[in-house]
Formats: sequence, C-alpha cells, structure tokens
Amino acid sequence: MIKICYVIPSLGMGGTERQLMHLVRGLARDFDISVVCTRLEGALAGDARKAGAKLRVVPAISGWDFRFRGRLRAFLHTHRPDILHSFLFGFDYFANLAARDAGVPVIISSRRQLATWKKARHLFIQRRANRLVDAIVVNSRAVAEFAARQESADPALYRVIPNGIDPHEFFAKPDLRVLRLRYKIPFHRRVIGIVANFSPVKDHQLFVATAHQLLRRRADLHFLMVGDGPLVPAIEKLVRAGGAPDCFTRISTVSELPDVYALMDVSVLCSHVEGFPNAVLESMAVGKPVVATAVGGICELIRDGETGRLIPSRDPADFADAITALLDHPDAAARMGKRAAAEVKARYSLAAMVDAYRSLYTGLLARKRAGA
Repeated sequence: MIKICYVIPSLGMGGTERQLMHLVRGLARDFDISVVCTRLEGALAGDARKAGAKLRVVPAISGWDFRFRGRLRAFLHTHRPDILHSFLFGFDYFANLAARDAGVPVIISSRRQLATWKKARHLFIQRRANRLVDAIVVNSRAVAEFAARQESADPALYRVIPNGIDPHEFFAKPDLRVLRLRYKIPFHRRVIGIVANFSPVKDHQLFVATAHQLLRRRADLHFLMVGDGPLVPAIEKLVRAGGAPDCFTRISTVSELPDVYALMDVSVLCSHVEGFPNAVLESMAVGKPVVATAVGGICELIRDGETGRLIPSRDPADFADAITALLDHPDAAARMGKRAAAEVKARYSLAAMVDAYRSLYTGLLARKRAGA
C-alpha cells in the first residue's frame, strides 16, 4: 500500500484543514496515511484518526526553524513514506530537505492563496524549496499563474486541483424562527452575510460600508458577519460609528456554518485577493446567490450574472446595487442560486477532487519508480 505523509501546521477548523480532512477520508481505503502537525493537532485531529490516519506532532518553532529538518527526517526514516505532501503556506523548504534526506521518492508542495505578503527573503527560500519538489498543487488557475510569476518557476510544475465540497454537509433545515431568536435577528429582516476571517485581505470595511449604504436605502435588512480574527474590535467600532449597530450580528465560530447559510438571503465576499474561497463555494453549493469581488479564483467560480455577481470595483455603491437587485427580484436570485448549485455539483464534487489527487500521486510515484 502506498504511504502518504501530509505535513501541515495543525488540523484546525480552517478551510485548508477541512479540505485535507476530506482528502484523508477519500483516500484512506487505498493509502496508508500519516499527518504530521508542526504546531499542534487541532480540533479535527479526532476526525483524522477516525478516518484511519496516524497523527504525529513534529514541532517547528517557526517557518525558519532549521532544526525542524532533523526532527522530521527522524520521523520519515521510521515511517518510510512514498510521498510527502506539505501544506506549509510557503515554508516548506525544511520539510522538503528532510524528505530528500530520508529518500522519500515523491515530494509535493501546495499553494492555496495569492501570497502577496511574501517578501524577498520568503521568495529566496521558496525558490530553493521548489528545486526539491516533483509538483506543486494549487486550487485555481489564478493561484498557479500568480505563483509561477512570483516564484520564477516553470508553470508545468503547478497542478490545478480545485477544492471539492459535499453540499449535503452544508444543507440544513433548521427552525429559522429559533435561529433568528438565538442570534437576535428580527423576523421581518432579510439577511446579508459574509463568512470570512477578520483579516485585512477580506476587507470587512467594504462590507460594513456597503451595509450602511443599503440601510440608507431600506429598513428591512440585517447583516451577519461570521468569523474571528485580529480586526474584530476595529470592525465593531466601525459598525457603531456608522449607526444602526442593532442591524449587525457577529458569530465567531465556524461550527455553525450550515445554520449560517440557511439564514442568508445573499452571501457576500469583499476580498482584495483570493485563491479559491471556500465561502463562495459553500454558498453556491447550497443555492445562495453570491456577490463577490472579481479577483483571483473567484472569477473561475462565478459566471457574472449567471451563477453569481462579480464586482470589479471596490465601490460600496456597486456592491449595494448588486445586492439590491437580487433582493428586489427574488425569483431571479433563486434561479441564480439554483444554477450555482448545479455548477458546484458538476465541477467541484469531493469525488472529483479525491480522484484528481489519487491520479497525481500514483502517476508521479510510477514515474519515479520507472526512473523517469
């Protein structure tokens, strides 16, 4: 049986971690799977073990911890995987070195975002890391093109495998009356939601500015913000400064996502950059019309006017206009959501994602064993 070792900071509740869990479940019957966490196991560790994966914490103090190479190498010498696949967000150099030291036949890295944050020192070490890999998996064409330019790498090194989703995971039939009472959302208001970490790249300021513009137009709206992060205090202050704070609700936990999507009339994402956002994929999967910025992989997910709305500007008036049109024409919005759900089912199933990874792994390993 082929042995795969995944390396990731932790198995928390983030989008990448949940995607990895789907992959582990899909491959566990055919592959011997280990997951190495470089920080801590995380909330999904129990699910990983239940799926059949073996977990191990091999600590790395930071992405620059050169001693991590030796720790991981010792584990790999014992485990002897055929494939090492890292999800280290640009800090895979020492993992790749450890894999090479231990004689791992196939080394794979990942890119899941448009990493505009990388500085010269990050790119220097990333380019060295790329010399050690057989492939880099990306979740959108936008990420592949951006990374190839940024890292001065051969575009053929990047393999596009979009995120997969099980729509049934997000379909919920809760008692909406109970949910509205729980979150203090008045019954007569329609709900505009955003699911995103409170970080600068997600631009909650634009969402709040759009909300305040909409509230000047109509009084039947409530705004639901789902997520946590360093900008929560600043955004909450912005909400209060604009007036009508009772028209906003924030939920910090993502464990309630099915209920969250059930509440929404329109899902919004205002990001400056995006690789392949799970929030858009999830919203589409459950038939919610999406209004999002026309950036990165979002443009691969949404066909403007057919499966959602793409906004090329960062003007809150443009977002407000698109949301208003959906609210004013509920039948058209429902048709848009239905087309979006069909698109996700056809193109972004979990089975398709797992099959793509299976083909990549077996193909690369077969070529290595054949001496290619």
